[in-house]
Amino acid sequence: MFNRKQQRGIFVLIILLCIVIAIYIFVNFRTPQQLIVEDTSDYQVEIDSLKNVAAQKRNKIYPFNPNYITDYRGYVLGLSEVELDKLHRFRESNKWVNSKQEFQRVTGVSDQWLDSISPYFKFPEWVTNPKRNNAFKSFKERKIIAKDINFATQDELKAVYGIGPALSGRIIKEREFLKGFIDISQVRGVYGLTDSTMLQVQKHFYVTKSTAFTKKALNTATRDELLSIPYFNDYLVNELIKQRTLRDGFESWDKVVLTSRFLKRN
Repeated sequence: MFNRKQQRGIFVLIILLCIVIAIYIFVNFRTPQQLIVEDTSDYQVEIDSLKNVAAQKRNKIYPFNPNYITDYRGYVLGLSEVELDKLHRFRESNKWVNSKQEFQRVTGVSDQWLDSISPYFKFPEWVTNPKRNNAFKSFKERKIIAKDINFATQDELKAVYGIGPALSGRIIKEREFLKGFIDISQVRGVYGLTDSTMLQVQKHFYVTKSTAFTKKALNTATRDELLSIPYFNDYLVNELIKQRTLRDGFESWDKVVLTSRFLKRN
């Protein structure tokens, strides 16, 4: 397809490309840079310091309860296999080591080992301070002095087993909304109060009936009197009056309950 002149031109172009590629590969145009060696003594000091800190941290012994020494921890502390077996058999019999002397008697460790490791023994509070343990009384052992829940503070509510900061706050909020409880059973309506906690509430608190509180007859109560009752809104009061008129008065509380259930579904 190419004439003789074109073929020679292509041949010359290929030769020129080969020459350029050879020059690019074999000729280094970059100027050589001289290697500069900096003083690394400061870095070496910092590295050695970090290594020492890591070694001290690895070898440091933290306080521990000798009743829970595992095989690996016993190996790290220098206990022999026989000494560890004696400790494990003692613990399997449901017994506890409560002093360094008892630990030596059970395991048979040397005095030198005991003097170096026993300062790290950490026994429970009821072992190291028995007087303080005797002063502590569980919820069941504490003497209960009942109090009117309408005058109970948040701290007094939190003292009841099962009541925390959130639940005690909701009880106080409900009490303020109702302008005081008129029956202890009203506390059961507080969100998050379980049946077991309610039993504790009934042991610790009671409700004194207020002289300002008077019951109203549902069949003769006016609309304003019904609206003054907590949780009674316009819709509920209107429907109660409507149902009361249609029934010519409620005959029993069962009819009122059926009416309230019907209102909730609608």
